[in-house]
Amino acid sequence: MYKFLSVVMMFGLTLIVIPPVTAMPIYTTADFSGSISTVTGLGNSLGLQQTDTCSGCAGGSVSGHVSFDNSLIPASATGIVNVALTSFAGASDDSIFHIMFGSQPLGFAFGDLHVLGGPSIQFKNGVFNGFLLVEDFIVNDKTYELSMQGGSWTMNWLKNNGSSDLVASGYITTGSQGLVIQEYFNPAQPPLPATAISEPPSLALLGLALCCLIIVRYRFHRFAIARTRLQQF
Repeated sequence: MYKFLSVVMMFGLTLIVIPPVTAMPIYTTADFSGSISTVTGLGNSLGLQQTDTCSGCAGGSVSGHVSFDNSLIPASATGIVNVALTSFAGASDDSIFHIMFGSQPLGFAFGDLHVLGGPSIQFKNGVFNGFLLVEDFIVNDKTYELSMQGGSWTMNWLKNNGSSDLVASGYITTGSQGLVIQEYFNPAQPPLPATAISEPPSLALLGLALCCLIIVRYRFHRFAIARTRLQQF
């Protein structure tokens, strides 16, 4: 009886001390594409052309690649949710996020110096809905700004007087067909699980639990001896 009670107490204390298992990230890589719908004179000078008038040519192309934690995709009926892209072991900045525009080409990637917002991958009711990114860049001593809001993007020339002119605009292919060639990404050196190394508070609780168990067993043992002696009389 006493042995069974000790086992039950030890099992209960173990459940209290051991922290819950933390879900491991499930990284997925995918390609995406888009189109250029409007181009001004400045856009032409940057190597951009309208996709519908430049079908199949580099000037009208928009393409990119992204890696994200698939376990963070929100459920359906959750509206618009932005999930920040983060670095992780075994992945370069370009593999986490990059997008290319036109024939020069204009390239933007995770870890760029002049990012003002994002990059984040956006979902609408659990389905891919584009990206969130605001980034400044300089070409031929002119400062431009790329702004991606969901499935739409614009490029603007930022003038010295505080005004801006549209350079180009377009969209990213979204929905269930937006992310193509999806593959599981296995980092070269995956991080250890959060429960691989016990934290100091957990070790302290475990030590306290063991001390309590020893004291209880000792008292049960003394009680058993005393009861045996009483039965002998």
